[in-house]
Amino acid sequence: MAATGSNRTLAAVLTGGLFTSLGMGLFAFTIPLLSLDERVSGAWLGTAFAGYYLAKLLVSPLSGMAADRFGPKPVLVLASAAGCVIPLAYFLSPGLTALYAIQVAMGIVTGLVRPVGLAALGGSADGPALSRRFAVNAALFNAAAFVGPILGSLLYTTGAMGPVLIGLSVCLGLALAATFLLLPGEATTSRPPSPKARPAQSKGRAASLLLAIGGRSLGIGLTTAFYPIVLADVLGRHGPVVAATFAAPGLATFLGLLLSGRFGNKSPDTDRVVLGMLVSAGALYALGECRLLWEFAAFGVLLGLGAALSIPASMFFASTLSRKQGAVFGAANLASGLGFLLGPLLGGAVVHTLHSPVPGLKVAALIGALCCLPLLAFVFRDQLHWGRGMVWTATGLAAGVLGLLLVFSLSPTLRMEAHQDGLYRFTDVAMGTVVKLTIEAPSRKSAELAARRTMTAMRALQQDFDHRNPRGSIGRINRAAGHAWIKATPRAFALLDRTLAFSAATGGVFDPTVGALTTSPFYYAMDESVARSKSGLVDYRMVLMDPAGDRVRLKKEGMALDLGGIAKGSIVDEAVALLQKHGVPSGIVEAGGDFRCFGDRDWHVGVRHPRNDAVFQTVTIRDKGVCGSGDYRQFVTPDKQGGPIERHHIIDPATMDSAHKSIGVTVIADTAEQADALATTLFIMGPAKGAAFLKTYSPGSACIWFLPDRTVAYTDNFPH
Repeated sequence: MAATGSNRTLAAVLTGGLFTSLGMGLFAFTIPLLSLDERVSGAWLGTAFAGYYLAKLLVSPLSGMAADRFGPKPVLVLASAAGCVIPLAYFLSPGLTALYAIQVAMGIVTGLVRPVGLAALGGSADGPALSRRFAVNAALFNAAAFVGPILGSLLYTTGAMGPVLIGLSVCLGLALAATFLLLPGEATTSRPPSPKARPAQSKGRAASLLLAIGGRSLGIGLTTAFYPIVLADVLGRHGPVVAATFAAPGLATFLGLLLSGRFGNKSPDTDRVVLGMLVSAGALYALGECRLLWEFAAFGVLLGLGAALSIPASMFFASTLSRKQGAVFGAANLASGLGFLLGPLLGGAVVHTLHSPVPGLKVAALIGALCCLPLLAFVFRDQLHWGRGMVWTATGLAAGVLGLLLVFSLSPTLRMEAHQDGLYRFTDVAMGTVVKLTIEAPSRKSAELAARRTMTAMRALQQDFDHRNPRGSIGRINRAAGHAWIKATPRAFALLDRTLAFSAATGGVFDPTVGALTTSPFYYAMDESVARSKSGLVDYRMVLMDPAGDRVRLKKEGMALDLGGIAKGSIVDEAVALLQKHGVPSGIVEAGGDFRCFGDRDWHVGVRHPRNDAVFQTVTIRDKGVCGSGDYRQFVTPDKQGGPIERHHIIDPATMDSAHKSIGVTVIADTAEQADALATTLFIMGPAKGAAFLKTYSPGSACIWFLPDRTVAYTDNFPH
C-alpha cells in the first residue's frame, strides 16, 4: 500500500506540474506578442513580469509552510482550482488591466504549485528512487517550458487572447483533475527520521545549498535575457541559427535529466551538486569567450549537462536537510526566484557600464561559482575528510582566484590580438558588435593607450546617439516627442543636422523619423497594419532644429528618431580622428564589418556576399570608408526550407515595409558616415535609381548591389 501511495503521489506531482508549466508557458509567451500588437509600453511589459515573479517569490515559503501543516493535497487542489478560474476573469472585463492582474495572480498559483509539488515528492520516497523522481520531474518541467510557447503561438494566431486564456484554464483544469484524482489524501511533506541526519550541521548546509541555488539561478536568469543578444552580435546572424544555438543548453539539460532519471542507481552526494554547478559556471564563462558557432554549441551543451547533473542532486540534498519538506522547498524556490530576478538586473547593469552583454556572462558565471564555495567546503571536510586548515586554505584560494577574475571581467574588454610590422591589432565590443582596431604605433604601450581612449570615446558616443539609452540625446528627444524642446549634446545635434540634410538630398528615402516604427522591438515582424498606422509620424521635415541652443523637438507625439543608419559610421569616423590626434599615422577601424582606413597605406578589404559567408571579391582602398547594408542581419521568413527573406529590418519610408530592390550593398566613400548613410539609401533605391543619385550627390563614391535574382550591379568606378 505504501508503494502504491508513493507511486500515486509521483504520478500526481508529475502530471499536475506538467500541465501547470505548460499552461504558464503558453500564457507567458503570448504576453510580449500582445504588447507588440497593442503597442503598449515596455514599462507595462516589464512591470507585468516583475509582478508575476514578485508574487511567486512572496508566496513560495508560505506555501511550503501551509503544506507542512495541512498536507500537500489541499494546497495543490486549491491552487489548481484558482488557476482554472482566474483566467476566465478576462472575459468579464477584457483589457490590459485584466491581463496584468491575471499574470500577477498566476504568479501566486505557480508559487504554490511548484514548491508544494516538490515537497510532496520529497516525502514520497528516499535514496536513489527519490533522486530519479526529482530528475524526471525536472525533465518534464523543461519539456513543458519548451512546448508551452509553441502551443501559445498556435493559440494566438488570430491575435486574440481569448483562446490563450481558455488554453491556460484548460491546462490548470487538467492539473486539478490529476491532483484531485491521483494524489492520496494521506500524502505528506514530512520525511521519517534519518540516521544520517546531522542536526548540528543542518543550518550551515541549508544556507550553503540555498546560496548555491541562488547563484545558479542568477546565471540562468541573465543567460535567458542576454544570451540571444550575444549570439546575434558575435555570430552576426539571426533567425534559426541563433534560435537553435540558444536552445542547445535547454535540450542538453532535458536529455541529461532523462538519462539521470533512468539510470541513476545511488543517492547523490553533495559533490555532485557542486560539480554540476561548477561545470555550468565554467561553461557559462567560456561562452563569454566564444567567437565561433561550434564553440557556442559545444559550451552550450556543457552548460546544459552541468545543470542536468546538479538539479536533481540539489533537490535530493535539499530534501535531506529537514523532515519538513514544505519549508525546505519553499525556501529553495525563494532563493531560486531571487536569482531569476537579480540575473537580468545584473546583466542590465553590466551592459550599461561596459556597453556589452558579453562580460555579463562571465560575471554571472563567477558569481555562481563563488556562491558554490561554502558548499564546496562541506565536500572537502565531509567527503574528502580534509582538516579545517586545508579546507579554509583551499576555499580561500578559490575565492581569491574567482575574485580576481571577477574584477578582470568587469574591466574594459580590450584585447591585443596580434603585433606585426609595427601594426597592433586590438579587439573589443561596442555598439552591440565586435570592434577591431589596427594601429600603426612605435610601441605597444602607446598603441594600447590610444586604443583604450578610442574605445571609451566610441562607447560614450554610442550612449548619446542610441535611442535605447533614455539618458542620451536621442533617447531624451524621443521621450519628449510632441511636447518639449530638448537640448542635445553638440555632437548629437551636429550629427542630426547632417542627417536631416542628407534626408532632404534623398527626397526622404533616408529618414531618421522611421524610428516611430523601428524603435519597437522586432518591428520587422509586426503586422503590416501596425507599420502603416505609423506612416503619419514619419517625415524628417517634422524634426524642428534650434541651432542657437542646440535644441531639437519632434513635432508630433509618437514620433521617434533612429540614427541606426548613420550613427555607426559617424562613431567610426570619430574614432579615426581620435587615433590621429594621439599620433597614430595610419590604421583601420572596423565595427561589425564596416570600415574606415586612414593614413598613407593601402588596405585590402573583402566584400562579403549576402547569401553566404564567402568573400565575393577583395578591393584595395586607401583613406576611405567602407560600409555595407543587407537584409540578412535581422529578418523573419515564413518559409522554413530556406526560401527568400520576406521581411527584414531595412524599412522603405515610402511604403513602411521592408525594401526589396536589393539583398545587399557595399559602398566606398570618403568617410564611414557617408558610406553608412549611402549604404542604407542605395539598398532601398536599388541600382537604377541609386546609381543616378550617386552620380549627382557623391560622384566620388562607389557601390556594388547584390540583387534578389542573384545578379550583381556596379557603379562604373567600383574597384575590380
